[in-house]
Amino acid sequence: MIHLVSTHDPVPETTLGRTGIITSKLGLAGSYGIDADATERAFHELGVRYFFVTPRMSGLFEGVKRLIKAGHRDAITIATGANIPTGFGVRGAIDKALKSFGVDRIDVFHLFWVQAHWYVTGGTWPAMREAKESGKARSLAVSIHDRPMARQLANELTLDALMIRYNAAHRGAEKDIFDSLDGESRPGIIAYTATRWGRLLKPAKGLGPMTAGECYQFAIGNPKVDIVLNGPANYEELAENAAAVRRGPLSSARLAEVRSFGDVIRGTPGGSLAFGGI
Repeated sequence: MIHLVSTHDPVPETTLGRTGIITSKLGLAGSYGIDADATERAFHELGVRYFFVTPRMSGLFEGVKRLIKAGHRDAITIATGANIPTGFGVRGAIDKALKSFGVDRIDVFHLFWVQAHWYVTGGTWPAMREAKESGKARSLAVSIHDRPMARQLANELTLDALMIRYNAAHRGAEKDIFDSLDGESRPGIIAYTATRWGRLLKPAKGLGPMTAGECYQFAIGNPKVDIVLNGPANYEELAENAAAVRRGPLSSARLAEVRSFGDVIRGTPGGSLAFGGI
């Protein structure tokens, strides 16, 4: 176990929509090179408090468990979920997650990668609500690519949070979701694929590229986005991304440039793919 003193200002805090959960605007996700030590450093040195993690993300998972063991459970936000859209799958997933992390509550419990409405029918969503009503989950969310369906489910299921794709090349959420969400009762928004799986980091047709930091600044600069996830290859990349988020939104001039660049990326072959990581 490591004990570190912060050498940076922490990344800004946010309240995740209607959940009342206060956490960091920058979230850490996946196991793209971040090990347990880097996870602890992210918390102690950078103020990263939101962790999107499953036991399969071994380095991040072990780091989160260390933070819990060290007494930081109430300072961190654990986001995980269920892959199998059945009541049985949801119940098994929440109980397994609680046991795996050694906690009595998951902060943000997702139904992962909802691809059709039937994912939330039958016993599935009643089991999700049961997890919240019993206190096993503090809030309920879906991870989803389909923006119109995301907006529909936000109302139909009274979702606490939505995890959706949003970046300079994929801005459809602004019209399809953000424009109709207002007030303190709105669901929280967790954005991912900020770099468009790395494509925004490469020039195209004489424009760009963006830096990774600018990608996170773009996402978090939208007032409807509460948290932006990042999956850096190492701690140094994470620290650079955190520094960019601390700088705040892009300037209006740079924002116009990256939106134009995003349009170019969107129009290139492969630019509208709907799969990938963070």
